[in-house]
Amino acid sequence: MKEVISIPAAKTLDIIKKYLIHAHPHPRKYKESQYVAFRKTGGVMDTLYSVQQELVIKPEAQNTEEQLIDLDSDIKERVLGYIHERKHTFRFGEKEEYKFYILIKEQDLQHMPRPIEGNRQSHTYYSFEEITSGKSKIMRESAINK
Repeated sequence: MKEVISIPAAKTLDIIKKYLIHAHPHPRKYKESQYVAFRKTGGVMDTLYSVQQELVIKPEAQNTEEQLIDLDSDIKERVLGYIHERKHTFRFGEKEEYKFYILIKEQDLQHMPRPIEGNRQSHTYYSFEEITSGKSKIMRESAINK
């Protein structure tokens, strides 16, 4: 298991924070990680989250609420709010399944770390120690373990 996955999310970051939900087309080859951090424009990360629950649904399907029947009412409302807001901003792929992550905010990253090598378009992994070190520029796990 990886410690921290960092995902670029500039366009959806506001709704991720608002609903504590993240979603991406499924399947995608992310390695299981203890924590997740989302990168703003420029690669800055300001919060660490853990994943409380994962689910795979088709958000554009007619039966969206039926797909969420087994969720707690609070989580169901957050997922539906995220879906509604994202449909009107960033959108979803029409026929695609999406993996949804129900997030828990773990800690603020006051030092606002960002990748030393610049912001990448894809996900990257960091050690917990590196991302919480207090340094403003941090190294990816693969660069440290060379």
